[in-house]
Amino acid sequence: MFNYQSIIDALQSLTVYRNILADPAVRAYLDHLSALAGTASTAHPAYTYGKVHHLLAATVNPMQTADAWQNHLLDLILDDVNPFSRAAFTPGGDYAAHLPAAQRDLRILQLAAQTNARQVLEDTVAELPNHPLLPDHLEQLPLWAASRPAGGAAAGHMTRRLQMKETIFAAPQWDKLAERLAAHYAEAGCGIFGRFIAFKWQNGSLHGVEHPDPVALSDLIGYEDVREQVIRNTLQFLQGYPANNMLLYGDRGTGKSSTVKALLNEFWPRGLRLVEVPKQELANFPAIAGHLRRLRHRFILFVDDLSFEENETDYKFLKALLEGGLEPRPANVLIYATSNRRHLVKETFADRQAQEVRSMDTLQEKLSLADRFGITVIFPTPDQQLFLKIVAGLAQKRNLPLKPEQLRQRALQWSAWHNGRSPRAARQLVDQLEGELAMARSGG
Repeated sequence: MFNYQSIIDALQSLTVYRNILADPAVRAYLDHLSALAGTASTAHPAYTYGKVHHLLAATVNPMQTADAWQNHLLDLILDDVNPFSRAAFTPGGDYAAHLPAAQRDLRILQLAAQTNARQVLEDTVAELPNHPLLPDHLEQLPLWAASRPAGGAAAGHMTRRLQMKETIFAAPQWDKLAERLAAHYAEAGCGIFGRFIAFKWQNGSLHGVEHPDPVALSDLIGYEDVREQVIRNTLQFLQGYPANNMLLYGDRGTGKSSTVKALLNEFWPRGLRLVEVPKQELANFPAIAGHLRRLRHRFILFVDDLSFEENETDYKFLKALLEGGLEPRPANVLIYATSNRRHLVKETFADRQAQEVRSMDTLQEKLSLADRFGITVIFPTPDQQLFLKIVAGLAQKRNLPLKPEQLRQRALQWSAWHNGRSPRAARQLVDQLEGELAMARSGG
């Protein structure tokens, strides 16, 4: 049996990684060790063991080598926002000042990881007969376990995270990996930035997107010249060179939003991150900038389907954001917006006939919003030839066994009867064809 009291004392002396002690599973784990050590006056080992099991069962363990408790502890290490991880993730941060404390904490955390789930179960079962009035079935406690992820390839950033966890777990001395861990924080981030690559700004805070749209640039057919402008500007941004805010304008379904989301999937390994910001949250730019300004990653604020009605004035916040007010836009932040409306703010003939003395000033203020974007990229509605090319390309990617003439006929019918000609309509057609062929093969 482990000397559980010494493990409790060591964990409670954590310094840099002290936030870990506030985790519910860790608190329950400490309570259980206290019960095993005989220092808990009222807690019963069966109760404390079950509480830890319940909390770990809600976690996900993709590791084959570590149990649920060990995997959870590794997740906490990678996610923890502390002076060491924050300094490593911040440009110019001096993580070396916290290195000795981090090394000491890692030795302690390795000691906690060595109290693996099977050993704790054996010691718990051995302790149960010492408590009166226990039914026999309590000796059949289950092993601490977590959910296993579904099969299939993990997203690239989660694969990198898993590799780091495996590296730490396999190391004979965790403290020797402190420099390697600092490099991981610098590249991948810590806290929410270490776990996600896409985010949403909602209700005054940043939330991670667990399953961002997996669309890739290679999935997008047509508009290569148009898309190249967006890619080139993004690469300038990632390399630290001057780059422009961009407005992607065009008819619905032409691939504007998909282009921005595909940039994330192409360039996240180079530090690109995407933050979706609803237009009504643009007034909160100072708060958003405060979250992002001092980080190594480069962020695109993505405002989708942007437009304003004539009585809305939120566009004034966007104008200040694009050109900079008292608080300028951080160097690691760009704004990419998509819109079906070229001038963004709705204009009526009444605007031109207004009784306002300086009505043209007001009109020009509305019309000038789009000009505040450095680059406007136009996604026009495809002609018939381009539409057929997109349909054929998507069908080929999905290996649909249709003859070219047959596919052409269905594409022309689809564009006439449904949503016209657009990349979105092409994808919807190919979805329909793939479903029909699958039903036919299954006899449905």
